[in-house]
Amino acid sequence: MTFTQSQTPASGLKVRSLALMLVSSLALVACASTKTATPPIAETSTPVAIANSEAAPTIAQEAPKTSAPVASAPLPAVTVSGTTINAEAARVQESLSPYASLAEAGERIFFPTDRFDLTDEARSILTRQAAWIKANPGKRVLIAGNCDERGTREYNLALGARRASAARDFLAGLGVDTDRVETVSYGKERPIDERPSAEGWAVNRNAQTMLLD
Repeated sequence: MTFTQSQTPASGLKVRSLALMLVSSLALVACASTKTATPPIAETSTPVAIANSEAAPTIAQEAPKTSAPVASAPLPAVTVSGTTINAEAARVQESLSPYASLAEAGERIFFPTDRFDLTDEARSILTRQAAWIKANPGKRVLIAGNCDERGTREYNLALGARRASAARDFLAGLGVDTDRVETVSYGKERPIDERPSAEGWAVNRNAQTMLLD
């Protein structure tokens, strides 16, 4: 009985010591949980421009100021027949043609027997041809002189050449560049009407204007 009483105070002291240690541990944990973690500060001693030397600048350079007004240059003027007009209008005017094609203007002119002088009707057709040719500066023409079947081959070749030359000279007088006009004589070798009559011969006495390119 005496042994049991001597052990009781020591056991109580041990219990109190353990309790005190537990309370201290809890207090330390609580204090640690209230502290805010501070992230490490990155090194900023090296400028960004040095780290990436090819990076484009983030601020655009200001454009130089000028006091001169901005204006479009006027179109150059050209002079046509004493009249000053806008160059663009001149180009449009050149592209216009009174006839859609040379065939519409008239391709053939006709001659009396053994003649190479131009009739009034022939002059009218050649005038329309000249208007079309001048309105199409990229075109060249060939004028072929033709005759009816009567007479010798040599005679008709010479007569056909005169008929073609008469048509070319008339076009030149109207302002057509002769470098754009070639002539040839077929004599009686290319008839367009095979009738051996006055009607057929009248059709075959002609000068035909044809496109080369």
